[in-house]
Amino acid sequence: MDETETQVKHGNYQNYYQFRAEDSRSGILRECLQTLWNENNQNQERDTTNTKVHMIDIGCNSGRFTAKVREILEQVCNGALVKAVGIDIDERLCDRARTEFPEIEFFKGNILSIAHQQTTRGQAEDPIEQCMKRLGIERFDVICCFSVLMYIHLNGGDDGLRSVLDYLCEKGKFLILELQAWKKYQDQVRRLKRDAGQMYPLYAELEWRGRGGVLEDHIKAYVASKGFQMVSESAEKNEFDRQLTFFKKI
Repeated sequence: MDETETQVKHGNYQNYYQFRAEDSRSGILRECLQTLWNENNQNQERDTTNTKVHMIDIGCNSGRFTAKVREILEQVCNGALVKAVGIDIDERLCDRARTEFPEIEFFKGNILSIAHQQTTRGQAEDPIEQCMKRLGIERFDVICCFSVLMYIHLNGGDDGLRSVLDYLCEKGKFLILELQAWKKYQDQVRRLKRDAGQMYPLYAELEWRGRGGVLEDHIKAYVASKGFQMVSESAEKNEFDRQLTFFKKI
């Protein structure tokens, strides 16, 4: 499989931020997080200047939005120090991110393989678990997963997606998920066939599917079944017709 085929199949586009530059996600994210912070602390005056928040961005690409989310979290959390890390399937993107954002740790890893390995062979080869040990944490305070779950679902099927959601729920206290609608799945299947002459072999077997929010409801219900409460979802979708959904561990 050549470079173009790999990028189309997994979404690790080298020039992603050239066609998805500073879009409305930042504003939507800041508004939702600020509202949640205000609601949770409305009767308290908290000094968080000595607080450390650990965040991981799953599928970070070249790190530009990882850095933006880190900035937003620090602003929303009254100046708390946000320790951010990012993981991506593409080592070249991680190299680029390390160069541009040296204050953030980036490392290579395939979240679908990591989640599968945890259920079959333990955590010995888990770079996220190794990172958590270095940081001295049992869970990340915030896990972000922007526009990645569709690729996991198409490549790993329903079982693969569930294993990744299981993994994220185990490793995080607060999840920010950007879900893609079923129409986007259909567009992506056509794109892979057009640009690479390939099909996603598990696509026809997917049971989690459907327009009008049906697909998204499957994902939300599954995360809720893992002990998480959906505390907010953005009132608007961004220009790419995607919505941010926020969950916290109960």
